[in-house]
Order: sequence, then structure tokens, then C-alpha cells
Amino acid sequence: MRVAIVGAGISGLAAARALVKGGHEVRVFERAAGVGGRCSTRQLDGAIVDTGATSIAPRGRELEPMMLQELNKDGLEPVAKPIYTHTGLRVSPGDTARSTIIRYAYRQGNQRLPELLAEGLDICFESNIEAFAMRDDDFVVANDEFDALILTQPAVEAHAMLTGLGINRPLGLCKFRPCLAVSLVYSATLDPQPYHALIDPEQRHPLTWLSLESQKVPDRLAHEGTSMVAQLGPQFSADYFDSDEGGIIGATVDYIEKLYGSAFGSPVAFDLMRWKYSQPENVAMFDSVNRAGSNLIVAGGGLLGGRTEDAY
Repeated sequence: MRVAIVGAGISGLAAARALVKGGHEVRVFERAAGVGGRCSTRQLDGAIVDTGATSIAPRGRELEPMMLQELNKDGLEPVAKPIYTHTGLRVSPGDTARSTIIRYAYRQGNQRLPELLAEGLDICFESNIEAFAMRDDDFVVANDEFDALILTQPAVEAHAMLTGLGINRPLGLCKFRPCLAVSLVYSATLDPQPYHALIDPEQRHPLTWLSLESQKVPDRLAHEGTSMVAQLGPQFSADYFDSDEGGIIGATVDYIEKLYGSAFGSPVAFDLMRWKYSQPENVAMFDSVNRAGSNLIVAGGGLLGGRTEDAY
């Protein structure tokens, strides 16, 4: 069977690997120049920063044996420090149950995971598939015919593609939160903290999540200093999603300075990632969206959850 997969995020790569292992011919179409989707890593002034999934917690799911037994584990490190909480930037140990979850990160950056999953796959990069056609029982994608089609982009995008062809799948209630992610590098060295990340569990403060990238795993920074990634909350991100970069980064730096002092009021490098479809607010059940025996499968974000292990 020839199968087309739209999207080279974690779910698309997982589907492709399983199908290839089963003897099928698979081609993956990805609109970006690389794999991973929201499992994204960037280089910033000698720092490796994870701008999407800042850690990977397989939680005993199917991803765990793949990541720990089948894939190359070079650079894969357990994250030793827990997650603390903050309320209005007041830090406390928070939920101890959250700290017991085993989390991992790659020294090379967490995009290493999708890069490993992609090895040996036929992937067409910079291929933005916005529509497909039906010809008898086949699917026409990028002027090529396939026996089956798997859509792994965010559910709202898959929904638009399907309804444009008059195909009805119960995806209309799937909604996503946006997220503004700000990467920061400082020349100042932050004292060792008892945590690797902070979370506002109530998501009331604009600084919903802060990952101390230079303290999360070893060798993430090529020089003295500190690197971190701040993910801003859903309301702030929605309100300022299209705003000027300088204002977003300035507000974020103000929060960091309040946490760690004046030495962290002036980053030497910064970057902004605008995630339009970050986390699903409403999800649809896979079995309700996909009929048994169908050769058209929807399997992207919004069908189970927003974590890496959900996508896999």
C-alpha cells in the first residue's frame, strides 16, 4: 500500500515508521524545512534552547520503549531537577507528584527525537499541502496517487481541508491555545536552582512556564552565562500574538528580572517563537473521528492531547 502522510511532527513520523516497518510505501509531506513540529530546538548565541517541548515524559506509553530501547540514546539525559511552581512570581516546591514524573531531554536539543524518528523515511520538505483530491478510491496529493492518506497537522487545519471537499469528520469543536515562547541568553550566570522549570498551575500570570535551559541538562551553553525559555500564558499570547517583538520580549524580560534580579534585565540574545496551535483546549476522540476500515485517517494534535507522548 502507498500511503501519504501530511506533517512530519511526532505523530506523522510515528505513523510513517510503523507503516514502513509493516512493509508499506510511505511518503511524508512537511511544509517546514525540518522535522519535529512543536518538538523544536534552536541555536541562540552559543546556546541550545528548546522552544517547544522543553522536556519529554513518556509516562510508560508507546514512546518509552521506542525512545529508550530502539532509538540512539546518545545525548539523552534524565532531567534530574524537578518542576517548581510560582504564584505571582513567588516560587515554591508545589505539587510533589509532578516532580516524580521521569522526564528526559537531549543534550543536542529535543528536536533530536524527531530527527531520530525520521531516519530512513521519505520526506518531502517545504511541501505545504493545503488540499488533496479523490480519484476513484485513491488520494491525489502533490500530483501523485496514494492508496491511503493520514493527516497529522493540527485538527483545525485538517478540518478545513476535509470540509472543503465535503468530508464530514467531528473535528469542529477542536480548539487550540496560542503560545508565545521567548528564548533568552544572558552573560550573567544564574546560581544553581533547586528546579529546572517553573510553572504557574493556575495560568493566571503571563509567565506560565519557564525552563532554565542551561541548568536542565549539561553542555547546553557554549560559554559562561544562562539560557532559558519562557512560555507565555494563553490569554497573554492571544492578546499579543501579532504584537511587535520588542514589546513581547521586553515584558518577558521584566518578569525574569523580578525573579532573579537586575543582572537578568539585559539579555545578550533573544528570540521569539509564535506557536499559533500550541495546546489543544478541546480534544476529539480518535475512534469517533476515524471510522474503522477507512483509508483516510486524521491523527494530529487535538485528538488525544498536547504532549509529545500523546502525539506519538
